[in-house]
Amino acid sequence: MSKLVFDTVRRAPPLADQIYATLRGQLRSGAFNVGDRLVDSSLAKAMAVSRTPVREALARLVADGLLETGEGGFQIPNPSLAAMDEIFDVRSLIEPVAAERATLALDEDARAALTAALVDARAAEDEGDEARFLAANYAFRAAWIACVPNARLRETILRFDDQAGLVRRATLVLPKARSDALALLQAWAQAFHDGNAAASGACALSFIQAAARYYRDLAARKVLASASSPVRPQKAPVARMSSAKLSAS
Repeated sequence: MSKLVFDTVRRAPPLADQIYATLRGQLRSGAFNVGDRLVDSSLAKAMAVSRTPVREALARLVADGLLETGEGGFQIPNPSLAAMDEIFDVRSLIEPVAAERATLALDEDARAALTAALVDARAAEDEGDEARFLAANYAFRAAWIACVPNARLRETILRFDDQAGLVRRATLVLPKARSDALALLQAWAQAFHDGNAAASGACALSFIQAAARYYRDLAARKVLASASSPVRPQKAPVARMSSAKLSAS
C-alpha cells in the first residue's frame, strides 16, 4: 500500500477566530452604523454556535477599539470629532507613503481590480446608487491597500479602516462628495496605471483631506447620524449569515 500523504490536511481555525474575522470584515466594509448593537446571544443563534466563541471574538474587537461595551451588549462606537481629527492626521501621514509604495508593487490582478472598482463607481454615480458607489469606493481602497508591500504598514492602515468606513457612510450620501470622490478615483486610477508613485501619493492625501472637510462640515451641522444611517453597502448582515461559513475546529 502506498504511503498516505497528510500534508494537505489542515485543521480549521478556532471558531472564535472565524467569528472575529467575519465581524471585523463586516465592520471594515461598513455593514454597521454608529450605535448599532451586537448582542452575543443573537449572534450565537444566527451562526449556530455557542456564546463562548462569540463573546471571545467580541472582546477582541473591543480591545481593537472597534466595539465598545454598553447596556445590553456591545455597540459600534461613535467617535468624537477630536478623535476623528487625530485619525485623519495619522492617515495623512501614512497613507500617501503607502500609496506610493503600492503603485510600484501593483500586479495585473490589482490593476484589473482597480479598473473594475472605478467602472462600478462611474456606473453607480450615473444611476444615483449611493450604496453601490460606497461599495465601489471600498473595493478600490481594498485593492490598493492589498498591494502595500510592508505588512506592518498595511496592518496599521487597516486599523483605521473601520473609522474610514464611518466617514464614507457619512459623507458619500452627499452628491457633491460623491462627485469629488469620483474625480479623485479617476485621477488616482490613472496614477496607479501610469506607475506614477508621486501622483498616487498626492491623490491619497487629497482623498483624505476631502473626506475630512466633508466630515467636519457634517459634524458642524450636527447631521452625522442622519447622514450615515440611510446607506449601507450591499453586504449580508451578520444576523443572516449562514452558519455553513463557520467550520468546526
